[in-house]
Amino acid sequence: METYKTYLIHDAKLSGETAHNYFTRFKKVLRNAKIKGYIKSMPTDEIRFENPNKEDTLRKQVLTPEELQLLANTHCGNSEVKKAFLFCCYTSLGMAEIRKLKWKNIKNNRLETVREKTGGQINNRLNSVAVHLIGERKNNEDFIFDLQIISDNAVNKNLKYWIQRTKIDKHLTFYCARHTFACLLLMNGANLKTVADAMGHSSTKSTLKYLNHVQKLQDSAIDDLPVITF
Repeated sequence: METYKTYLIHDAKLSGETAHNYFTRFKKVLRNAKIKGYIKSMPTDEIRFENPNKEDTLRKQVLTPEELQLLANTHCGNSEVKKAFLFCCYTSLGMAEIRKLKWKNIKNNRLETVREKTGGQINNRLNSVAVHLIGERKNNEDFIFDLQIISDNAVNKNLKYWIQRTKIDKHLTFYCARHTFACLLLMNGANLKTVADAMGHSSTKSTLKYLNHVQKLQDSAIDDLPVITF
């Protein structure tokens, strides 16, 4: 449910109706299913859907370099989840891709795969951090991360308790890793087309939200420059 909410807010390219309206209609379907006995409880009960116009929701899902370092230094209940998440922060992959990632997708320190959701091609160079996270090479058909039998719910619980230990007030998901990768590239000088290609976007339209976010960070940094008097 959290993943679907994130998709509606950031990736659905909605027109006419808001993401909140779509989520409300979806909850009506679930409520009807509960009435008819198909499900025992509402899986959306704990979801809080705030209007993204009232708060910069992307801000809560992008990690700063300092926060990435703090996560790297903090214990996570599942070491594979920790390595996979940090790897995604340096490669743009999401949970769907990371579960299926095999050594055959790594060629000469380049990551070659496709986005599960869109089929977009990803061909990204692995920097030293990403290479360190995956460790020693194995057989081409071996999975890089041992996540095939762990459920999404278990992954999310590991992420939740991991970030709680850091005291970082952000909601950690594998979408967060993708958002972080895009913003870090932009903050390090990459142009919009480069970031779109690295994310597997078919155009720069989906990438604009990251550029807008980075611009807000820049504006905020300028506003916080020390004041002098004359």
